Amino acid sequence: MPSRKPPATPARILMSAADHIERVGLYQGEHLWQPGRMGDAAPCNLLHAWERGVRAVRPRWSVRGEPWEIFHRAVADSLVTLSNHINGGPMSGVRWRKLRIAEDAYRRTMLWCWGDEPERTTADASALLRAAAALCQSGPDHIRAPSPVSHNVV
Repeated sequence: MPSRKPPATPARILMSAADHIERVGLYQGEHLWQPGRMGDAAPCNLLHAWERGVRAVRPRWSVRGEPWEIFHRAVADSLVTLSNHINGGPMSGVRWRKLRIAEDAYRRTMLWCWGDEPERTTADASALLRAAAALCQSGPDHIRAPSPVSHNVV
């Protein structure tokens, strides 16, 4: 059965994340954020909004093959694009290697920390996501240049 959703792209992930954070608001605070207890309508941080964007474009479980390959590339590319945008340019692998953590863990931590900066607003988060989405360039097959993250980051 063919997928009814359009193919996943990094831009679709980031736009869905922007829509979600606009709907629920930006969460900040010292207390550990607990998504399992907060539901879909509670304010969220930037990392959770990105994960909601990922879920919004994920193919149906019954679909096999290429849509999943495209999806996994889009997830990796959206994470790289967003974290590089936060950084102000491409990041050197020296950062996560010195800390001895995986690249995707470092990039996810950047998303978490960005939203906790004082004076950040929901509008700031939404604008950041939309600006990162505008940076994503997809070809007709919805695939950009290969991402440096070669494994599943969902």
